[in-house]
Amino acid sequence: MKKMISAIMAICIMMCSLSMSVSANSVIDYVEPGIELMYLYTDNVSTSVYRSGSNIAYKCDAKGKSTATKISIYLYLQEYSNGAWSNVDVVTKAVNGRSAYVSDTYSSAVSGRKYRTEAHVYVYSGSKYEYLEVNSGTLIF
Repeated sequence: MKKMISAIMAICIMMCSLSMSVSANSVIDYVEPGIELMYLYTDNVSTSVYRSGSNIAYKCDAKGKSTATKISIYLYLQEYSNGAWSNVDVVTKAVNGRSAYVSDTYSSAVSGRKYRTEAHVYVYSGSKYEYLEVNSGTLIF
């Protein structure tokens, strides 16, 4: 039995000493056709949710790069209930230009529940666009 354990340990030590270390130093300098990188037309997207008296206030601010021509924001207020996030309110805005801002309030919040925002933002450059999805932090009402 001791010989068998010694043999297994010897094999393990040999296998470990034969392993190679690998590092990823090279940078891929191309993108496959059909795949585009995010933030081609977008500088920044931010969204937040906060308490405003007996209501919830929420907002989203999106800024495009100099090539941006239009921004569309779909801002969802979500409530966490029964183990899942569900949309309870939505506000939208579309702006021809490089900057868009949208905000709203929600008056049917339930005390003790969790809320967050989920922003779906489309930033256009002519007929091309990129899509971004951004979540806020969580607010316990």
